Amino acid sequence: MGIFREYSKYYNLLYKDKDYEKEAGYVDHLIKRYVGRNKKNLLNIGCGTGQHDRWFADNGYKVVGIDRSPEMIKIAKKMAASDNNGIEFYISDATDFKLNRKFDIAVALFHVMSYQTTNKSVLCLLKNAYEHLNKSGLLIFDFWYGPGVLAQRPSVRTKSVSEDGIQVARTAIPKINVKNDTVDIEFRLAIDDKRRPLNQMIVERHQMRYFFLPELELMSEDAGFKKTVFLKWMSYKNDLDEKAWSGIAIAQK
Repeated sequence: MGIFREYSKYYNLLYKDKDYEKEAGYVDHLIKRYVGRNKKNLLNIGCGTGQHDRWFADNGYKVVGIDRSPEMIKIAKKMAASDNNGIEFYISDATDFKLNRKFDIAVALFHVMSYQTTNKSVLCLLKNAYEHLNKSGLLIFDFWYGPGVLAQRPSVRTKSVSEDGIQVARTAIPKINVKNDTVDIEFRLAIDDKRRPLNQMIVERHQMRYFFLPELELMSEDAGFKKTVFLKWMSYKNDLDEKAWSGIAIAQK
């Protein structure tokens, strides 16, 4: 699809203010609540640069991360190597990976599910995760919540970050398509690298899907999961409403 190629070089810089530790700790709490403290074998589907994985590994999890972007996996491996925490990373797509092993938990975080814009790809991810889980295993994934997206509406957003002589100014230009429940986002990155010197403009187009609970529940059931709980992102209550852009699902095998 051509996404997260040039973008990947500046991904960690753009999200250096993202609290991966808090998010992974939240997921850890959900794991302990729904499947128990002794379940530590974890698969991260769409792991990106492995930031969540590093926290999980540091807190006793045996972690395997997969991502379809070779560039992101390369960065993840380099960062994890300095930690010596035993994380395994592989280049593989969320919808058709085959690892020939089972896990206690699978996670798909930071909108990986919302990058699945067709019913077929959503169901493939769910079925693939199901096949890689042990009995009573959990799949935990966050998603864009339809009522919140439609109530708040995507808007143009800008962000500027700098570090070690590199300045990145990103503009995100969204276009909502209510016919197929997606948002097309054009990311424009203006790069000023004083070390080379280099001035560059990167443009990537990402399509994101927002979901409604009945369709996610139905597709989770079709994939084989016996029960799915939906919460507001970073909450422990079933309090999803139009003020919530993101939700989280806990599906049990």
